[in-house]
Amino acid sequence: MFLYYLRLAAKSALATPGPTLLTIGAIALGVAIPTALLSLRQVVAQDPIPSRSDRLFNVRVDNWEVGSQFYGVGEGEPPKHIAYRDMAGLMASDLPRFRTGVATARAFVFPESATLRPYPAMIRLCHADFFPMFEVPFRFGGPWNRAADQAQERVVVLSEASNQQLFGGRDSVGEHVRLGSETFTVVGVLDRYRPTPQYYDVINNAVGEVRGFFVPFDTIRSPGIGLTQTGDTDAWGDFPRNDYLAILDAAEFNWIQYWVELDSGSVAAYRDFVDDYARSQKAIGRFPRPLNNQVTPLMEWMRLRQVVPPAVNGLVILAVLFLVVCCLNLTGLLLGKFLARSGVLGVHRALGAPRSAIFLQRLVECELVGLAGGVLGLGLAALALGWIEKLAPGGPVPPGLFAASGYTFVVALALALAAGLLSGLYPAWRACRIPPAMQLKLQ
Repeated sequence: MFLYYLRLAAKSALATPGPTLLTIGAIALGVAIPTALLSLRQVVAQDPIPSRSDRLFNVRVDNWEVGSQFYGVGEGEPPKHIAYRDMAGLMASDLPRFRTGVATARAFVFPESATLRPYPAMIRLCHADFFPMFEVPFRFGGPWNRAADQAQERVVVLSEASNQQLFGGRDSVGEHVRLGSETFTVVGVLDRYRPTPQYYDVINNAVGEVRGFFVPFDTIRSPGIGLTQTGDTDAWGDFPRNDYLAILDAAEFNWIQYWVELDSGSVAAYRDFVDDYARSQKAIGRFPRPLNNQVTPLMEWMRLRQVVPPAVNGLVILAVLFLVVCCLNLTGLLLGKFLARSGVLGVHRALGAPRSAIFLQRLVECELVGLAGGVLGLGLAALALGWIEKLAPGGPVPPGLFAASGYTFVVALALALAAGLLSGLYPAWRACRIPPAMQLKLQ
């Protein structure tokens, strides 16, 4: 019976191509906009590391001055970064399974190949635990160890893109790369790695390419090395601005995101450790504000940092309302189309077709048109996502990041079916209520 209704629906839709095409176009436009926005939201809001997101925590301590607020955080929130001296103090705890600071530096890269010119690059400062904590995959070699962190060894892990650029994609473990004024030995090369979002650094690089070079964090301490700290920073108080080590060791200069991995049984004890550390700093004259330390789970951290901007949620709501308005307008168009065929429907009723059959037949026609609009809307949504990818704020994003996916298809299909149902319910109900006797008289 359904196939019979489907044939009748196709025949009816083709019999009135003008209204049918107008309906398909309106549904396509109404479906495309929310589909693109929902797909965009899904990309940036998804759990980026489901296997261990419940064990990853961002750590903050409130070293800020009384009477002012750190840039870009809510009222009463501690700074979104910590100072180098606080990272060093927090590293003393053995409670976390893994722990790492995360920050960004910049330096010039001097390739050994005579065919490549020096170029500026962004450098990821991190500790050895960064790689197992965030499940970073390797194609060649592996990460350095904690001993290399302590010794400030000149070792580097290359991203896939940097290895391709410098060494043609071959196994470059053991090769040398000059960063700034010193030479680093390659110990590992990443496999394809593109977490979305880059949850370990949503402040500076949420959706961009991963940094091309990863080096032990404390190499930044070496004067004259040619690595310069960069990224989102803020500071307060007096400190010798020309003394680089004093800035690291004594200044209230916040620029580091600090991450730990804790099992569920260690979280409370670690929070106590952080509070005890803050009290020890108060005792020496730091941390003038009341204790306000935060050990924040990964997904909560992403929410606090508004990885999904509030404007996106507002746009999604507006887009869905736009689809509803399209459906309401199409209701009038479909009602006029069905009533124009009231004579045929009256004959069907007079020949014994029940109201339910007439209702279902009209509804199948509406859903068929809705599906056609959904297919067209899916194509428009894919084009919109490609456009968003090119114009993404913060610089270019990895190719294909916002490409149409299975999620996009499911959303478009669901919205198309909902649009067909919403547009067709009332016209189908009116069509099944046409009195057969009156139509036979008119015939």
